[in-house]
Amino acid sequence: MNERGTRVGSDEVGWGEVLSGYSKDYWDLVLEQLGRRRLFQAALAILVLLYSAAIYAPVLASDRPFVLVGADYGSYRAAQGNLLPASLGLARLVRQGEAGYRSERTGGSTMTFVEALELERQGLSTFVGTMKEGLPAAEHGPLDDFISRVNEIVAAASADAGAPRPGALERFADRARGLARDYRAADPTRPESEGRGLVSRVSWPLAEALSWAEVFFMVLWAFVLTWPLWNPLVNRFLLAGDRERIRRRRGAKWLVVMGSAGLAALSWAVLVGGGMLFDTGPFKSGLTSGEIVARRVVFPPVPYGYAEIHSCEPNRAPTWVASSELDSDGHYVTGWRVPEPDPVSGHLPPPTPVDVRHGEPGLNAPSRHLLGTDSGGRDLLVRMIWGGRISLSVGLVSAFLLTVIGTAVGAVAGYFGGWVDLLVSRLIEVFISVPAMFLIIMGAAFVDPELVPPIFSIVIIIAVVRWTGVARLARAEFLRLRESEFILAARALGFSAPRLIFRHVLPNAMGPVLVAAAFSVAAGILTESVVSYLGFGVQEPIPSWGSLVNDSKSAEIWWIQVFPGAAIFLTVTCYNLVGEGIRDALDPKLKE
Repeated sequence: MNERGTRVGSDEVGWGEVLSGYSKDYWDLVLEQLGRRRLFQAALAILVLLYSAAIYAPVLASDRPFVLVGADYGSYRAAQGNLLPASLGLARLVRQGEAGYRSERTGGSTMTFVEALELERQGLSTFVGTMKEGLPAAEHGPLDDFISRVNEIVAAASADAGAPRPGALERFADRARGLARDYRAADPTRPESEGRGLVSRVSWPLAEALSWAEVFFMVLWAFVLTWPLWNPLVNRFLLAGDRERIRRRRGAKWLVVMGSAGLAALSWAVLVGGGMLFDTGPFKSGLTSGEIVARRVVFPPVPYGYAEIHSCEPNRAPTWVASSELDSDGHYVTGWRVPEPDPVSGHLPPPTPVDVRHGEPGLNAPSRHLLGTDSGGRDLLVRMIWGGRISLSVGLVSAFLLTVIGTAVGAVAGYFGGWVDLLVSRLIEVFISVPAMFLIIMGAAFVDPELVPPIFSIVIIIAVVRWTGVARLARAEFLRLRESEFILAARALGFSAPRLIFRHVLPNAMGPVLVAAAFSVAAGILTESVVSYLGFGVQEPIPSWGSLVNDSKSAEIWWIQVFPGAAIFLTVTCYNLVGEGIRDALDPKLKE
């Protein structure tokens, strides 16, 4: 209840009904109309699920585990094996001196002697650091002393004063040999083997691979999804249910939400760093081969990476289909891909056993590849989840940019009229006459991908070419509203043109613009799909729904066209239903 004794509407507070004494504003009426449309609500729910899958793709489908408790014997052995060669390389470089290094330096190299020394020092520090991660703290002493000696040798050689004598370098090399011998790792599969046992460490590979941008959108989307839970509490307890205070604090709530997501992303960037250096991780192969001995490992629900290749399963049908069944040798059991001997020689294609890696479902488990694989043996479901990031973001960003451009141009033309309107109208007609798809394909084909990534060029070209529809709608609304009584009153009070445009006319002209923006998202997704289907979109191994459809055009490999095509169709249909719902809700004839 607010101070006037009226109950707050359910669209803001979420409790109780709206009584007759409650004064609704324009957006209250719009939300009330949208709440009565079942198709709008269903379409919006599907879009929320699609965007949730795209935003949380790393935690839904990845070849990196959530948590890994174990010892990485493979990395330790690699570091221990490189310790001696790297030490001998440093000793040789110091023995050469700057003159000898210059005489033997590879032609065209610009690396100085000091830089070469620093590079050798960093390599040894990395190897020793990797070894220390697998050893208990009590065994770090000799390694720390060794690195201290490395730093002394590099500092002396860099200063060109007090450089180690040949005898000292020989003792340094002998010390490296001793460490490489004494710090051999034991074989975990043979308890009786000699060597040092490694300690298990707790690591979070998936979290360490998240970038600050991914964390920002994950936190932001979490606030959006939980809005019906925390927003009523804020309105009831912090804003005391006062309707006017709730309306005034709408913008403040969004600022708090955006600020919280930004703070989380900044904290992540400072404390964790994050970001994937490689498209695939070594964890599954290490766990399978035994190089990583794990006590506990937890993978995401779909334990595949979007670039992870299974070379023995190219174009495999969904594993719940009978024709996808393989025997232990890797041959298909039923269907058109069953191997047959050559009619002349009788030769049968050699078997290619499938490598079932750690954390993956069994060879013929229905859940192994729910949507099949592509020509590279990559899981199609995973690539669709990650591909939604590209397709959905292209639609949203391009729609936002073209809406901003079209609204600004249409507002100027509609408000000022006269020769300004005439000039802008001719400019709009020029852009309309340009074939949009041809220009988009030309831009995506000829823009250097090293300079501008193809996805950015597609978004920019879509926005630059297709703003005209929004501009014409905004112009018509401004022409209608500029002579309204409230605008005339504002002019009489001496308000400036920018204030009239952005504070008074624009908020009342946003209805048709929002409808056009909703339809523009669907058009942007279709455009990106077409461009990627033609091969001018994102580059491998990054997926998008359009590029997935382009992977195969064979009727036998039907899942390649069906599932990504269904995702495009469903998304575009839902956006069209959302646009129609907004259009109907904004229609004054439908309001009570």
